[in-house]
Amino acid sequence: MTLLSGVLVWAGLVTGLAAASAALYGRYRTLPAFLTGPAVCKLDEANGCQVLFRTRYAALLGVPNSAIGLVFYLLVAVGWVTGRPVQLLMAGASAACAMSIYLAYVLIRDRLDCRICWTGHAANVAIWIGLGLRLL
Repeated sequence: MTLLSGVLVWAGLVTGLAAASAALYGRYRTLPAFLTGPAVCKLDEANGCQVLFRTRYAALLGVPNSAIGLVFYLLVAVGWVTGRPVQLLMAGASAACAMSIYLAYVLIRDRLDCRICWTGHAANVAIWIGLGLRLL
């Protein structure tokens, strides 16, 4: 379980950092088309999925979700490496998972397809499962 736990946590951290970085960049600038352009995502002819990074759902109290995600992934990585209590890391991962569940619901409800968003949500779930396995 320890190896699987570590793989899930690190894979989630790396994937989550990449997704959050792309989403934060897409909030303020135009992402390359191969990431989320109109050829990949049909939401908006000019900008693809990055229009989602600028909606009211893309921020919590004015702070972009992607920025919160970057801080979360960095804190979990530091906590994991320095041996912080898994229960503490799990509390943060549970909050991230709860946010992901809500945002995934919004994506499904509104029939939106955002690969970067789904990647970040999957990363949060992987981290949560990995930390949960460590608690067993």
